[in-house]
Amino acid sequence: MKKNIFMAMFLVLVLASAVLAAPTNLALKKEYIVNREANPTYQDDAKLTDGVYSSAIRYSSPDFVGYNGQDPMIWIIDLKDVYKVDTVFANFLNEDGVGCLLPKMLSLVVSQDGKRWKAIDYQEYTEDDLPREGTYLNKYEFKIKGEKVRYVALKASSQFWLFIDEFEVIGDASSKEDASKGYSLDDLDFEEIDFDF
Repeated sequence: MKKNIFMAMFLVLVLASAVLAAPTNLALKKEYIVNREANPTYQDDAKLTDGVYSSAIRYSSPDFVGYNGQDPMIWIIDLKDVYKVDTVFANFLNEDGVGCLLPKMLSLVVSQDGKRWKAIDYQEYTEDDLPREGTYLNKYEFKIKGEKVRYVALKASSQFWLFIDEFEVIGDASSKEDASKGYSLDDLDFEEIDFDF
């Protein structure tokens, strides 16, 4: 009987640790800043980390945030604590009939303290990679592979309308470390971050 109880407790502990280590969207409901305001018609009401992907593939969907074609756009997400992060996703809309086109250059950098930034990934696409014609979503993926991160910054280049509906920062919630040092989002300076373009 004692052996059965011990085995049951062991299984519960193993399952609990597996659940804690499961990939989690660490950006869910987290604060972020942007280097310029969204267009007032397509406002950003903390939509980009609300966990909601647009059900409509149309720029007028209320889940999208729209930025008029000034180059470049920069977003910084504060995870509030340091976590091991594996992947970052950013979901953009292409709708050529209204001048809404996908970014062709993107750069992702991360930081633990908001002072020292590390370049993680640079992606550049051609017309063959991401056609301008048509209406579709493209979920950009950036592999980080267990890097310890508090801040995630993404720079995207576009001369046209840019519409985005969600960011995800996928990592291990059980790897949480206190981030007692570091800046608040208001103290971060976009100009001090060294992106790949």
